[in-house]
Amino acid sequence: MRIRVSSPNGELSKEDMDQFERDLEKLGRRLHQYDDREEILAEVRVKENEEGPNHEVTVELHYGRNHLVANELGTDIHQLAREARDDLLRQINDRSKRGHSSFAKGT
Repeated sequence: MRIRVSSPNGELSKEDMDQFERDLEKLGRRLHQYDDREEILAEVRVKENEEGPNHEVTVELHYGRNHLVANELGTDIHQLAREARDDLLRQINDRSKRGHSSFAKGT
């Protein structure tokens, strides 16, 4: 899985970039069946907001013919990336052959 990180409003350190890779590696493990056949690309955009929460983190995931997006607002960019990852995992589960994740859990 390739991860591309951009921050139009500011600079990110090497440590930040490494942390994003660790935060999103769970997506690569979940989509392991695509990794051999097709490329998986996760695009992360970090923007500083002028109003409200300090940061907006958007993660776009491209795999196969699928394009998923998760967006989070808050102060800790890595926590936001993990929340976006969890949202993407829910979206992937909802698209799986087993159906909607809430039905699978019996809720």
